[in-house]
Amino acid sequence: MKKFVIQKNSRNILKEKMKYKYIPDRVFIDSEVLYHPITVRITNNLRKTPYEIVKNVKSFIKEFNFNYKNGKKYLLITKQKGKFIKPCPGTPHYLCCNYYIINLTLNCPLDCTYCILQYYLNNPFMIIYANIEDLFRELDSFLSPNKFYRIGTGELTDSLVFDHFTEFSKDLISYFANKNNTVFELKTKTTNIENLTKINPNGKTVVAWSLNSDRIAKNEEINAPSNIERIKTAKKIISYGYKVGFHFDPIIFYPDWEKDYFKIVYNIFENINAEYIAWISLGTLRFPPRLKDIIQNRFPKTKIVYDEFIIGLDGKFRYFKTLRLKIYKKFANWIRELSNGKVFIYLCMESKEIWEKILGWNPKGKRELGDKLCKIMLAK
Repeated sequence: MKKFVIQKNSRNILKEKMKYKYIPDRVFIDSEVLYHPITVRITNNLRKTPYEIVKNVKSFIKEFNFNYKNGKKYLLITKQKGKFIKPCPGTPHYLCCNYYIINLTLNCPLDCTYCILQYYLNNPFMIIYANIEDLFRELDSFLSPNKFYRIGTGELTDSLVFDHFTEFSKDLISYFANKNNTVFELKTKTTNIENLTKINPNGKTVVAWSLNSDRIAKNEEINAPSNIERIKTAKKIISYGYKVGFHFDPIIFYPDWEKDYFKIVYNIFENINAEYIAWISLGTLRFPPRLKDIIQNRFPKTKIVYDEFIIGLDGKFRYFKTLRLKIYKKFANWIRELSNGKVFIYLCMESKEIWEKILGWNPKGKRELGDKLCKIMLAK
């Protein structure tokens, strides 16, 4: 197989591309899905991007052996041979929100310093699974009419970062628009919403943006749009029948954190009426010990891993409980005051004790929290 030269300064090149929309340098197509309608759709939308057919995906990945950064330039279209739907992995000893994940794409061309994917995934390519018809069959079997479900695509990728050529949002939003007991969530840092404006979500889809302080967004969320661009995009999508959400996760501590984060919370409510916000989640920086080495090697200028941490019950580095409580209390007070108490707040991967101290209650389990989030959204 022909070897491809990896360009120098690839981060700068990718950053220039991401000012608009991500376009891979080359597309590799698994021969099993060469003539699949999704493959045809993607190649039609990426007409100027060269592609190559791959007969054995496992051998291909081993042969190329790109590192995580360089792999972001290459797209692999293949077939999902396992399950598409999995429960959010959560973490032991901390409350989970009973979220289910659809793994239709893997990896992300954004390059956030803290991203868990650089630790969690062992394949550096941007991966698209073409066999979406198998996903819908799996969903038909998985979803019961007697339960509530909150399900989304934004755990192992950014939900919309590839959407200008996959158009998966149109397929998925249309499917969930007819499900009365299911809330579908797209999680993103991008402004890539064109396809969403062409579909009626029927009140079943939340588009949620991950936000941070401007300092963290600029220095740690490489290739991502600014916070104000994300908030303005959220404001725009509301006019097309969507509710929006916001995830402050990970909140990262530094000396001026309070002033900087308040500015972003204020900007949310300055632009968006609280009645259109489904929820806001809060979670502080946490990471497995091995991720620290990866971050140090890939991003030697970052300072985020050099604070004081403890090892939590789940084996991850976390801020001390007193600091987490201080951060959550500030955020909860800001959100309550600016929304007049109209926006639901929940904590991501925190203990019942912290839930009680910050929010005055704690879910009896992940099922209760998941159902509550669904009912709140479906009632709006």
